[in-house]
Amino acid sequence: MKKIFYSLGIFLVIALLGVGWYFSGLIYESGLNPEFTETESVGTAEDRVVVESITSKSIKLNVEEEQWGVMLENGIYGIIGQNGDAVIGKILNTNGNIIERELLQINGSLVTGDRIAGSAGLLLDEKTGIYKILGTSGWSGQATQGIYTPKSVVDIEYEDIFYQSDIGQFPAYLTSSGDDGIVIFVHGFRGDYSREVFAQLRAKDLMDMGFRSMIISYRNDRGLPKDPSGIFQYGVSEWKDIDAAIDEARKISQNVVLWGISGGGGPVSSWIQNTDDLSKVSGIIYEAPVISFWESVEVNGAARFPWLPQGLFSYFKIVTELRYGVDFDSMDFRDAVINSDIPVLLFHGDDDEWVPVEMSDLIAESRNKNFTYIRSENVGHVTSWNADPENYVLQMSVFLSSLK
Repeated sequence: MKKIFYSLGIFLVIALLGVGWYFSGLIYESGLNPEFTETESVGTAEDRVVVESITSKSIKLNVEEEQWGVMLENGIYGIIGQNGDAVIGKILNTNGNIIERELLQINGSLVTGDRIAGSAGLLLDEKTGIYKILGTSGWSGQATQGIYTPKSVVDIEYEDIFYQSDIGQFPAYLTSSGDDGIVIFVHGFRGDYSREVFAQLRAKDLMDMGFRSMIISYRNDRGLPKDPSGIFQYGVSEWKDIDAAIDEARKISQNVVLWGISGGGGPVSSWIQNTDDLSKVSGIIYEAPVISFWESVEVNGAARFPWLPQGLFSYFKIVTELRYGVDFDSMDFRDAVINSDIPVLLFHGDDDEWVPVEMSDLIAESRNKNFTYIRSENVGHVTSWNADPENYVLQMSVFLSSLK
């Protein structure tokens, strides 16, 4: 019997070591390695959404599996089929995987059995009152294959600029109109300034409010200077590039606002912690921000691998740190955000499976000065605008007006 227990103990130890080795490698490759591209191997879902039925006023969708989950979430979204597209609104009814939604407009043909994909990229045509859906034949949004610009997306003028950081030169888009200040957009994880459609869509709103947009790149972006560590640092070093972009923007305007989108929240928050001059920035806007990278690892892990016991993530953290020389605690900037007096406007949906809304909740509970928190119910990652476009733009306007 002792031999059986001894053998079982050895087996469990070996199994635990193997599991730790596997998941630490997965964390490194999918979350830390800038060269990793095989995202299909890390548990992400695919789009399998089928039209169940459609009338002139509503559409029923069978959501078998969906990568981003927007078809099940509150708000206004586009759907794209093979022979048509449509804009859907509020949820009318749900029954398991079947969801019925308000049908706001339709272009072309959508019929029962069509497979569709969802799109959060919508633009209201002010002349016609009709929404355009990013990625459709009527509006691809692209200037050239895979490249988006403020001109191609929202038809506003811009220029290509460059700014110098400590490890090299970085490109950015700078829109042309606006005398009240500059908003610097900091893209998220594995982002690309030339594909940052969210920022380009908001650039139109900002122009109407009197602000120019500076949509920047930073270290570890594809084809640009790499961090000396060889990994994504989630703000630990990237803040230096943000600081360089701020200095470039201040050559034009002294009223500079940072906007951290998803993984861009880390570099922005790290800038708060590390800069020697907080006065260089008038305010900060966050959209579903990564304030602590490890918290996001746990949320992502739980969503992609729901069968894993949550207690194992602490073990994975230790193994990853030992194996790759990473310090996840250095990627946690919650105290910097909480203790700062810089005015902040934060948007976050409570159904975010990529970045924990609980971190935004904690910061909102801990800050009692210069802090506005817009928490949207049954809304996912970086789709707070879709939840309530009018209120989103109103909150932007009120916040920015307070900084003039």
